[in-house]
Amino acid sequence: MIRIHGRITSANVQPVVWCLEELGVEYERLDVGGPFGGNDTPEYLAMNPLGLVPVMEQDGEVLSESVTMLRYIMRRYGGHPSDPMAAAKIERWADMSRQHIYTPLIPTLFWQLIRTPADERNNAGVAGAVAALKQSMNIFQDLIEGPFVGGDKLNLVDYQIGSLLYRYYELDFERADLPGLRAYYDRLCERPAYRDCVMIDFMGMKVPGA
Repeated sequence: MIRIHGRITSANVQPVVWCLEELGVEYERLDVGGPFGGNDTPEYLAMNPLGLVPVMEQDGEVLSESVTMLRYIMRRYGGHPSDPMAAAKIERWADMSRQHIYTPLIPTLFWQLIRTPADERNNAGVAGAVAALKQSMNIFQDLIEGPFVGGDKLNLVDYQIGSLLYRYYELDFERADLPGLRAYYDRLCERPAYRDCVMIDFMGMKVPGA
């Protein structure tokens, strides 16, 4: 069985467990990180010296980094292309998202709007992140080829970028007017696994004054 170490409120844990749920792969998830702690123990640091979540164990092997886990899961269980070029054409957008969507959204906007008091906020950083997301999400909208990025079936990019859209739409900032992206997000919201694994209320993480 796959074992995932990581709290479900983590934006890095959510795409992995959502993928496992959609594919019907049996797994166990342990609450680690954030208020649960446990990611600074010698045992955990032996699995991931950075002390970050998630970590995945299976058959005595250990993986860290959520995109790496998604690649593995999709290759083993999800019908990811075996042809190297076909696989790379999908994977490049998942890789792109870490710098151009995840970075402005999670460690910048989410942290500034939820985890930072308003009088301490980096407003220039927020403005830069908002501008970056307008560009990146415009590009992402153009990748949607049907109900999902890959057409009729969820692929690696859906799990990586789609899992970020709950926070993208629930945070209070100026978004680009992208009806295709909104319709895509609405389709994801209809999926039980998405609701259970991604649409996790984060307002309890908001600090006083934010």
